[in-house]
Amino acid sequence: MMNAASDAAVRRVRTRYAPSPTGSPHVGNLRTALFSYLLAKRFGGDFLLRIEDTDQTRLVPGALKDIIASLRAMGMMYDEGPDAVSIAALDKEKYGEVPTDDLPSFSGGHGPYFQSQRLHRYREVVDTLLADGKAYYAFETKEELDQQRAMCEARKVPFLYNRQYRDYDTSEAKRRVDAGEESVVRFKMPLTGTIEADDAIRGTLTWDATSQDDFVILKADGFPPYHLAAIVDDHDMDISHVLRGEEWIPSYPKHIALFRDLGWQPPIYIHTPSVLGPDKKKLAKRNGARPVTGTIYDKQTGEPIYGYVDHDGVLPEGLFNFLALVGWSPGDDSEVMSRDEIIRKFDVSGISPSPGIFDIDKLYWMNGVYVRELPQAVLAERSLPYLQRANLVPEEPDDATREYVTHVLALEQERIKVLSETPEISDYFFLPLPNYNEKSAEKWLRKPGAKEYLSDLAALLVDIQDWDHDAIEQATRTIGAKHNRERGDITHPVRVAVSGRENGPGLFEMMAVLGRERVLARLAHVVSGA
Repeated sequence: MMNAASDAAVRRVRTRYAPSPTGSPHVGNLRTALFSYLLAKRFGGDFLLRIEDTDQTRLVPGALKDIIASLRAMGMMYDEGPDAVSIAALDKEKYGEVPTDDLPSFSGGHGPYFQSQRLHRYREVVDTLLADGKAYYAFETKEELDQQRAMCEARKVPFLYNRQYRDYDTSEAKRRVDAGEESVVRFKMPLTGTIEADDAIRGTLTWDATSQDDFVILKADGFPPYHLAAIVDDHDMDISHVLRGEEWIPSYPKHIALFRDLGWQPPIYIHTPSVLGPDKKKLAKRNGARPVTGTIYDKQTGEPIYGYVDHDGVLPEGLFNFLALVGWSPGDDSEVMSRDEIIRKFDVSGISPSPGIFDIDKLYWMNGVYVRELPQAVLAERSLPYLQRANLVPEEPDDATREYVTHVLALEQERIKVLSETPEISDYFFLPLPNYNEKSAEKWLRKPGAKEYLSDLAALLVDIQDWDHDAIEQATRTIGAKHNRERGDITHPVRVAVSGRENGPGLFEMMAVLGRERVLARLAHVVSGA
């Protein structure tokens, strides 16, 4: 069996992400797309986006926009795929509006990349299979097929189509079709023996031919199902490696049989492991199946489910790193890796056949590592939307506000795991007065002598020439000694008075950033007993 690495040496690596616009993608979908992206980039190949939209009845307006936005947010924009021209040709009522400003101005040489725009090509392949006697028209009604399914269910055996039209007279079938009778086209699967196919991480897979039935390759409405369309597209787009979820393994014999009967070289198939939640159950909305960006809605409850990047403030580079490790290992103990390092280390042999675990706590921990590595100005800029959402800074902050935010978050950077935490962690820097923790206030601000101590400190701070942490510390310790205070009894009352809480960054650095005016106003507020 040729593996992914050896195949890359003789054939240009071309992978694809082929979602259906029947809903917005969640992180489980994007994990498999990420593996496809990594394999292509590892070998200097091409990553394609193909939209599988043959089931027009299930299209969800806005899903296509979310698919592209998710790739954009992850820094995984495709090398070939839908462009502004092909998107402009879509029915806006079915697909919704899709921003195209930063899409490539050309779609590559293997388009179109919407299956709904490739129907003539599928019909051409179906006609070839019919002419070669490898497919046939079938005329069962829905009621007849339902009856067959009911009989199988009563016998407690899997449903297999009974092939009643497999050997039907070809000319008679053609006459009925030409007369307008509704029909489908089915592919002739082998009747005996075994079907074998290779998987790059699972080895050779084998099926008994008697477990397969003749499946539909063209529906009555003229649209092909996935089983035909994906195979034709992968061939026409010269896809070298197909990475898809392990739930497609039962369909693999159908696809490999089609490739062989059409005389086409199949791509290398890599069936990736499932993504499970921390509870070891299938990833679902309750345990992490949320979008990368945007909002999706629970079909049962209607509750909104928000994106990890734009809502939680997970950094794209953190999510990229985390998702790469859900079902793949670089072969060492590396966890936090740059995008380039992940691409350089990525190899199909590192993909486990066992399910990967989507541990949100680990995602947030890893993201915190990336947050701490951000330049201070970049952290401030990325955090502004969350501070604005909490009404802590104006919608159009001036340069002074941006500089202040930069200084504030530089103090809190070690504590931030996701950017959505920044308002809660730092709100006391922006509010006129902090929200005082009642227990902390009772413990440190209402003790005998506390107000006198803070009043004397305020009087000394007023006269400080250079408002910096060294001068503030010296003044505080001077007044603390005057009041015979030691260690925490010096700093804790001041911290609670100016921030409302007992924990946070270094006290004197915090006071320096808060500024003289805010610090004195808060000390006065506490001293006055308000």
